[in-house]
Amino acid sequence: MIRGSKILVAGLTVLFAAAALAQPYPSRPIRFVVGSPSGTTPDVVARLIGQKLSESWGNPVVVEARAGAAGMVAAEFVTKSPPDGYTLLFSDNSSWSINPHLFARIPYDPLKDFTPVIQAGILPMFLAVVPSLPVSSLGELLDYARKNPGKLSYGTAGNGSIHHITTELLKTMAGVDIVHVPYKGSGQSATALLGGEIQFAFSGYTSVAQPFAAGKLRILAVSTAQRSPLLPNVPTVAEAGLPGFDMSAPVGFNGPAGMPRDLVAKLNAGIASALAAQEVNAKMAALGITVAPTSPEQFAGLIKAEYEKFGKLVRQSGARND
Repeated sequence: MIRGSKILVAGLTVLFAAAALAQPYPSRPIRFVVGSPSGTTPDVVARLIGQKLSESWGNPVVVEARAGAAGMVAAEFVTKSPPDGYTLLFSDNSSWSINPHLFARIPYDPLKDFTPVIQAGILPMFLAVVPSLPVSSLGELLDYARKNPGKLSYGTAGNGSIHHITTELLKTMAGVDIVHVPYKGSGQSATALLGGEIQFAFSGYTSVAQPFAAGKLRILAVSTAQRSPLLPNVPTVAEAGLPGFDMSAPVGFNGPAGMPRDLVAKLNAGIASALAAQEVNAKMAALGITVAPTSPEQFAGLIKAEYEKFGKLVRQSGARND
């Protein structure tokens, strides 16, 4: 019976793929699904890209928020959709690299149940500290932590979040003892940092840019291998004392497994063209995202590499969300 069900599913996938190729594409609205509420950064970025793609193709692109279960509600919905190019998941790497190792069970296989379409960009994280902390560089922060084990605390958007894994990697590489304080979302963590409840945090650009400009926070480093064009005078963590450190949150589009190659190529080219538009670039930069489109093959390679990388890092952090 199980074998028969698998054969039926495989047959339906082939039929959907054949149907997608048999008619002009797109001939009806395309749906971008995001795993966070309306108004959040993923939702805003998906709408930016969707609007530009809609203008280019003359076909509506609808953004649908399906929040819940750390983005897994949206991801599962897309994996169960027809592979006809009309339903795509827009998400960060939590869907394919963190959640599979953080939860005992997830309702999809990140390496088998998606068709990678394109990476859209990279979201760096900035290490920000409160002004009351007597440090002005990452080296000084780590020295302070070594001299005061267990006395510093850092905040994150939650247990197992990219912010958590990133800081745990920093702790491991530097050999320091710092207390983790998880919050319910990046907004709460940012508020706690500004209020002095915690001493530092890795945060996205939109959370730290304004307080930094107002002198309410110091930014000591950026998590990526290269400096961010948003704050070019801020050194990377690697430059500041931990060679090889490189952490970010890639964002991109995946479709259901079984999408025809020609369809994937058309979507890749269309989204890449939208990302190349000056107004889209500028608005994404304002949100702290570096536009970095890839081919479908490059994106597939990134997903596999990130899956393996974060499997090790999640185990190393001890984070679980069972």
